[in-house]
Amino acid sequence: MAKEVVKQDGTTHVENDGTPKKASLGQKVKRHCARFWWLDLLIFIAVVLVIVLPIVYVGYPNLAQKEVNKGVLNITSMSLSDPAPDSFTLELDSVLSTTSKYHPELAAFNGSLHLKDSDPAFAYLDIPKVKAENGTVSHVDQRVQIADMTEYTKYTMTVLGTEEYSIYLKGRGGLQQGGLPKTNVNYNQKITLKGKSSLNSLKGFNLTSFNILTSEQEDGANANGTITIPNPTVLSVEMGTVTLDMSVAGTPVGVATIEDLVLKPGDNSFDMRAVTNQTTVVTMIFTDYKSGILPIDVVGKTAVFNNQSLGYYEKALQSNKLSFELDVIAALRRAGLADALGISNSTSKA
Repeated sequence: MAKEVVKQDGTTHVENDGTPKKASLGQKVKRHCARFWWLDLLIFIAVVLVIVLPIVYVGYPNLAQKEVNKGVLNITSMSLSDPAPDSFTLELDSVLSTTSKYHPELAAFNGSLHLKDSDPAFAYLDIPKVKAENGTVSHVDQRVQIADMTEYTKYTMTVLGTEEYSIYLKGRGGLQQGGLPKTNVNYNQKITLKGKSSLNSLKGFNLTSFNILTSEQEDGANANGTITIPNPTVLSVEMGTVTLDMSVAGTPVGVATIEDLVLKPGDNSFDMRAVTNQTTVVTMIFTDYKSGILPIDVVGKTAVFNNQSLGYYEKALQSNKLSFELDVIAALRRAGLADALGISNSTSKA
């Protein structure tokens, strides 16, 4: 430590007593940084990584998955066309509904379609890349191979024979939000069809006109008419040539054929030709059904497209019983046959 010394001649000088001057805190910090800057840098980097890495590689993927799970896919139009025994062409338009404030890029991926609570997929789709914004429209148009015939048959039966149903899109694909690294998310999205989701057992099916043919026909038909089928969904289905078994109280009375049946959204009208058992029908109106009104039960029999049977549609049609009332006496009168059978009066409903 320094001190001032006065000499005999009156002059003064400063002497150091050998005790070092104590460094201040700032000097110590400065000296430490100069000597151990590399260690401080490593510690800083480690702290940043400990904080940032969990956010980027744990928090970010978890948030991405959460936001994807909240999204809803609404089908605005869907078409199943050009059917084959093991495939079909699918065209659909969908709209993404989301309230998320994040709008990442969703990479294209291969997705599988499932019925609710069913593990096997009935088909696989190539889902295109989209930006996840509310109202984003996605279009798919591709040939689809049926992955599991049992499941696809269940799907067609569900579409035809239930009031409502759900299908699920599953898969795994990439997601990227802005400058953040790409992550992967799992899809298990419930798909909702706009309006009614199913054909509701073809309720409203009806025979709106019926005529007895008195001349010989090449196809053997002895009757024709018009059948109406309402479709309350956004789904269009091409089923090919469909045949329908007709019966009254379990007794077969004929087979009806509809050529090139394409069931489109809205009300559909189809020309129908039938081969009926006229002897059985006439016997009925003279015995159990003297009013001339026959309660006809209808069950699908076959569905053929390009000369190939479509088993998945046939089973769906066979599982769905339809009915309508047919005024046979009115049809006989229009054909000029009522008088020949001794029938003078009737009511008319078809």
